[in-house]
Amino acid sequence: MTKQLLIYDNVVPVNRETHREMAIRQITSFEFAKEVNSVPIVDVEFSRICSEAPIVFAKTETGLVSLALLGTQQDRNGFVADDNSWTGTYVPAFFRRYPFVFAVQEDSDQMTLCIDESFEGLNDEGRGERMFDSEGTETSYLRTVLRFAEEYQATFNRTQAFCDRLEEADLLEEARVDFTLSDGTRGGVTGFLRVSAEKFRAISDEQIVTMFRSGDLEMIQMHLLSMQQVEAVVTKSATVDGMALPESVAEEMEDAGVH
Repeated sequence: MTKQLLIYDNVVPVNRETHREMAIRQITSFEFAKEVNSVPIVDVEFSRICSEAPIVFAKTETGLVSLALLGTQQDRNGFVADDNSWTGTYVPAFFRRYPFVFAVQEDSDQMTLCIDESFEGLNDEGRGERMFDSEGTETSYLRTVLRFAEEYQATFNRTQAFCDRLEEADLLEEARVDFTLSDGTRGGVTGFLRVSAEKFRAISDEQIVTMFRSGDLEMIQMHLLSMQQVEAVVTKSATVDGMALPESVAEEMEDAGVH
């Protein structure tokens, strides 16, 4: 089945009748994220992620988004080990909200809380947290999930506005990462955007002040700082795939299209 929203297989609205007897077991396996080499992140996560993974940008059907680059292979997450444990120190909120997600109803702006019914931790045996009590009333657990999903959506919208401002200011450029492993294997990651250091240095003093007051300046600085983690992610990816460690890593601009 084709993945929906990167990690979701079978998304359905949370329903007090259908899910009255259902419980959610705490996530102990990140197998659901194993085939994702980048993940959307929101502004409040930049400070946590910039020391572990490159923060990049990419165009999607809904607009420009910020992403954490998690691996160098198309369908492999360098932060998920063979035993499906998370090897980083910070788990992105996009993964932490799983198996829940907000979905927009057709012909409406209204958001509906949904759940991935393929999640292995969903059960009717009472293992974990119940979503509804015996009378069909939302539990405190489900209300907490709903608040988290609402807060995530609000920060996602705010972050997308930041990305839109970067695009409007013409600060972004296409880039790529090329690497050579110690056994001679060559590889590369393309299809992402980054802030051009040259364009950034050329902005006016007035723009700098505006960016400082809006918080955009700090976000850009964390993005630029995060690019120092490219080699670390290449190494992580090589390690989980049982490949040779990198001998050289180069980050370059690219004029070609997204791959």
